[in-house]
Amino acid sequence: MQFTRFRRLSLIAMIIIILFSASILARNFDFKPVVIEKISRYNEDRIAYQHIQNDFGEKTDDSIATLLIIKEKQIYLLKDGYDDPEKVREKRLILSMENQLIPDLWKNKINEKPDFIRITSRRIERMKNFDEDFVSKSFGTFYQNVRNAFLNKHVEIFKQLMIGRKDSGLIVDRTPLPKPTYTNAPETETKYKITVSAKTIDEKLYYAEDADGDGVTETFTVSIPDGFNWGYKSGPNIIFIYNNKIEAVKNIIGNISKWAYYGTPEEEEKIMKTFPKDSQIIDQFDLEKVAGQQSR
Repeated sequence: MQFTRFRRLSLIAMIIIILFSASILARNFDFKPVVIEKISRYNEDRIAYQHIQNDFGEKTDDSIATLLIIKEKQIYLLKDGYDDPEKVREKRLILSMENQLIPDLWKNKINEKPDFIRITSRRIERMKNFDEDFVSKSFGTFYQNVRNAFLNKHVEIFKQLMIGRKDSGLIVDRTPLPKPTYTNAPETETKYKITVSAKTIDEKLYYAEDADGDGVTETFTVSIPDGFNWGYKSGPNIIFIYNNKIEAVKNIIGNISKWAYYGTPEEEEKIMKTFPKDSQIIDQFDLEKVAGQQSR
C-alpha cells in the first residue's frame, strides 16, 4: 500500500518537473508585422529585426524580413519580401467571390534584396518607396551589413551565456522526434529537437531552436520586457527569426543549438588545454602500484 502510494507521488512529482521544464522552454510565437504607426515609442535609439519563413495562415505574409532602426527620433523601416497586405486581401476576396481556388497570394519572397523602405521623422512621413530595383540598389548593402552585424552581436552574447553556463542559468532541452509508424516504414536514425534559453543580467531573454533535428538552428529570438512593442502581442521586440531558410542568416545563427548542447568552440579549446595527462591520473591514483601488486 505504501509502495503504491510512493509510486503515485513519484509519478506526480515527475509530471510536475516535466511541466515546469516545458513551461520554461516553451515559447509563444505570436507576432505581428512591424508597422511604424503602431510603434509604442520612438524617443530612444534601438534596432529590431523580424524574419518569418513559415505559413502562419492566409492572412499573414509567409516570407518577409524587416529591419527597424530608430535613431535620433527618425524611424527607418526596411523590408525584404514585402507584399501589400491590402492588395493581397482584395485579391483573396475577388477569388473567393468568384468561387476559385486561392493560391499563395504572398508572391514576393525573401531574396536578400530589400524592396520596401519607409523613413519618418517621429511619425511624419519623409520617404516611401516599394520598388525593389531602387530600394535594393540604394539600401541593399546597408540592410545586409547592419542586419549581419546586429545578429552577430546577439549571437556572441548568447555564446557568452553558454560559456558561462554555470552562472547564467542556461537551460538546454533535447527531445527525440517521432519516427514514422506506418506499416513497412523504413528504419531511420533518431533525430532530436534542441531548444535552449538563457537570460542576461539586464533581463534580455535569449531563445534558440533546432526543431527538425538537422543540427541547424532555424529559430532565434531575443526580447526584453521594457514596454517597447508595435502592438498587442507583437512578439519578441529585439529579434524574431522563425524557420529561417536564408543562407546568410543560417551562417550566423545556425550553430547556436549545437553549441548549447555539445559546447562552444571556446569551451572545447579550454578543455583541451586543461585536460590532464594520462601520467598525471596514473600517478595521482597510484594506478601503476596497484597493477604491480596484482601481477605478483
